[in-house]
Amino acid sequence: MSIFEFLTVAVSIVLALGLGRLISCAPYVFDVQKSDWLHGAFFVLLVVAHIVVWWRVWLLNDVSSWNILQFAILMGSPLSLYLASTALVSNAPEQVSDWKAYLADRSHWIFAAVTAVIFFGLLRSYFIRGVTPEWWSFLAIAIYAGAALSKRRVMHVVVVLLTLLYVGALLSRDFTAT
Repeated sequence: MSIFEFLTVAVSIVLALGLGRLISCAPYVFDVQKSDWLHGAFFVLLVVAHIVVWWRVWLLNDVSSWNILQFAILMGSPLSLYLASTALVSNAPEQVSDWKAYLADRSHWIFAAVTAVIFFGLLRSYFIRGVTPEWWSFLAIAIYAGAALSKRRVMHVVVVLLTLLYVGALLSRDFTAT
């Protein structure tokens, strides 16, 4: 087993915990009497984000040398996704009576955690891949940080719709394994 494969075990465990948390809460999130389309859309985006982060980490399999700082950066996105997931679905999802109100109350934590996911992705590009991050990474951080500071639902709707476009762009490019 290579050092990269060893490190990805830790990444995979954290991603599996976050994804498992989301999947176990899906029946509560999508209960038609309690659901909210924006909360549901964010839920789907976080599921996709877990998959995208795992894939993007695997694209680092050609990195031959690792250090503790790189490993910490590598773990940043999965840990932040886990925090976003736990903030999105509650510790007791069966007790949530209105996901719209829940999202309004917890939105600052959710958007802040996703800001951290993007930030660690930027660090991963620069410090591990040696690639200068693209300009839209900085824009995404600013947008999500703004959403974390805002309680306005319209801001959250716009951010989620922009994220759908972003994820679509990501999925349409460099996702072939070698």
